[in-house]
Amino acid sequence: MGLWRKNKKNNIEKSLQKIVSSTQLPLGSSLDSAHFEVNSNSEVIIEGCKGILQYDENIIKVNMGKMITAFCGRKLSVKCLNTDSLIVTGFITSIEFIT
Repeated sequence: MGLWRKNKKNNIEKSLQKIVSSTQLPLGSSLDSAHFEVNSNSEVIIEGCKGILQYDENIIKVNMGKMITAFCGRKLSVKCLNTDSLIVTGFITSIEFIT
């Protein structure tokens, strides 16, 4: 049974690698990784997040699975929150990656 699970996991990883290469996604992209898009210095759209760890008007820390990302600035707020995505708005002065 253990060997079967290992083979199944390897097959899934190979299939995922084929998908990533055929869609020309960046290396390291996968279905369980987080992705964010920065629009100017006033908005960040985050997809694949696991939760908010800290939230006030100067810093918002987000669990992104393999790392924590801190969005620092002034008058920060969460504009939209879903089960695995959110939008941070305000005056963003820095983004920190904490591993």
